[in-house]
Amino acid sequence: MSVQSARDFLKKIKSDQGLQDRLEAAPGLEARQMIIKAAGFDFTLEEYKQVIEELAAAAGKELTPEELNKIAAGLGRRPGTICAPDFRMPPTFPY
Repeated sequence: MSVQSARDFLKKIKSDQGLQDRLEAAPGLEARQMIIKAAGFDFTLEEYKQVIEELAAAAGKELTPEELNKIAAGLGRRPGTICAPDFRMPPTFPY
């Protein structure tokens, strides 16, 4: 498991519509995790959170603990970004 795998996943998800569609159709977190592993990515939730925090810091935004938990709980699921948060826009969460 690695932080680099989480970074690679976030890059891949931006360009792979099929992967986005499978993740969006998944019924829950466990199903999304299985899809991610099947796609060749291996990272923990903590590693994913670390990457999200790094991206937020690089974009000049600081996430609240609540925002970070919501992103991590859905593996970053946000409208229009399916697991790949866009820190240019204010965070909004559908849950």
